[in-house]
Amino acid sequence: MISLDDLNSLPAPQFAAALSGVFERSSWVADRVSALRPFRSRFDLHRALCTAVEQADTDEQLTLIRAHPELAAKERMRGELTPESASEQHAAGLGACTPEELARLQQLNAAYAKRFGFPFVLAVKGHDRAAVIAALEQRLGNTIELERAQALREIGRIAAFRLADLVDEPLGRGIIAMADELARLSDRPDGLSCSYLTPAHRATAALLRDWMLAAGLEAEIDAVGNVIGRWRNSAASKRTLVTGSHYDTVVNAGKFDGRLGILLPIAVVARLRGAGVRLPYTLTVVGFAEEEGVRFKSTFLGSRALAGRFDPALLDKVDSDGVSLRQALASAGHDAAGIPAVAFDPKTLLGFVEVHIEQGPALLNAGAPLGVVTSIAGSIRSLVSITGLAGHAGTVPMQGRRDAAAAAAELILAVEKRCGGTPGLVGTVGQLQVPGGAINVIPGRCELSVDIRADRTEVRDAAYASVVAESERIAASRQVAIVWDKALDIACVPCSPDLQQRLVESITRVTGQISPPRLPSVAGHDAMVMAQITPVGLLFVRCGNGGISHHPSESLSAEDAEIAAQAFRDFLLYYPAG
Repeated sequence: MISLDDLNSLPAPQFAAALSGVFERSSWVADRVSALRPFRSRFDLHRALCTAVEQADTDEQLTLIRAHPELAAKERMRGELTPESASEQHAAGLGACTPEELARLQQLNAAYAKRFGFPFVLAVKGHDRAAVIAALEQRLGNTIELERAQALREIGRIAAFRLADLVDEPLGRGIIAMADELARLSDRPDGLSCSYLTPAHRATAALLRDWMLAAGLEAEIDAVGNVIGRWRNSAASKRTLVTGSHYDTVVNAGKFDGRLGILLPIAVVARLRGAGVRLPYTLTVVGFAEEEGVRFKSTFLGSRALAGRFDPALLDKVDSDGVSLRQALASAGHDAAGIPAVAFDPKTLLGFVEVHIEQGPALLNAGAPLGVVTSIAGSIRSLVSITGLAGHAGTVPMQGRRDAAAAAAELILAVEKRCGGTPGLVGTVGQLQVPGGAINVIPGRCELSVDIRADRTEVRDAAYASVVAESERIAASRQVAIVWDKALDIACVPCSPDLQQRLVESITRVTGQISPPRLPSVAGHDAMVMAQITPVGLLFVRCGNGGISHHPSESLSAEDAEIAAQAFRDFLLYYPAG
């Protein structure tokens, strides 16, 4: 491998030579981006290379496509493939085709070449022979224009895989660059928003899968949209340590919430595999598809499925556009009937460890890059509807009004008052709407969300009961109807003492800090659901900007990402097979 810094400093001819294997027999691509250096990350370099291809004329693009060999073709048998193509085809099993498979591939290759005038190009990493044949069969039906564009996209993916094997970056910088790259995929142009099963969400899943494949993991996207990567140890394949976090976001989000816990393990696995390390167990990295509850107002859909706790009734929930979860899954190519089959077998699990930004200022104030979580606060989330009576803003006397919004305002203040004086207890109204409201109409209906959390279940439950009771008083006083619909009720979760201690020991070995902070988490995490089937641990990483999260200002330094990656690496190396 060559470091990105060294690559940026090479003379132009050596720069192009170093990248000569990235685009098949086409060194001109690297030549055209040499003057754009320095590149900040491997992804910036890849984007520049792909842009050079996109801006090339049609003849140059076709020449690039035609530089690729047919899959399982005669070049392989004569040893004429480039080392990169030979390795990729071997990994896909194309060197071990049965006579029937080879005949079918040759037949399809011939038909494809006759139809399009160039060879079939596919990034075969993550494919087996059957998948390659199926892709060839499917793409034979494309138009020439669509297929040329698809071939160029596949060449871009091949280049990304090859760059991952070639270009080295420090772990921390690489993790930050991955987060920056994912943040480019958003539902909205004015900030990062990635809601469950939207086009941006699906593109994020596909990119995570590619990164897992590039790191040497077996990777797939399951029936609920979780991205699963497995680093198997054949001698211990039944014993699995799971790590990961979620890749969906809130609206106008930061780049690191959830996603750090996926990206950091991927980067660490790539580094360990590159060093020839083998773990005494199977490591599974999960990108949970949904945790935030933004689109369907139901949280932890991804982890619930893997924990075997997915409620089929959720499939009938609808989003703000009236699209059901069942319909959204089908549109994304997922079969809802397959969700029960994705659940982990608890008997095979060694535990679950989640790496997450703190989402608070405790570590920042303590001057500590890492901390170990002792427990995760329980949460009750409810959707509350208030029904009064709409009326003319000018003609209805104040004393006779049944104003739903005024009742909502009183309820919001009740939440603030009840949850404001108890340490570890918080209450939030995060959504507030007046459906069909107008400036000259007394609100007849109001909808809001109430989220009450505490680090002790009994404190949370008492606060919730008190707020509900106060809402009944408000309803009677204002002559409105208030209905509570509980969307989530999850108890406080203690983290495994054994996993806490192992994380502490890893932090100490990496940083020299004898007593790293131990602290509770008031934010919810997928670890809460996974705790229903296996012991869980949670490693917090320091946030910048005062600990702000769920906001574009959310920050993480490359130095802290590096320390966290080294501590997690140490944790994996010292973790026993059980």
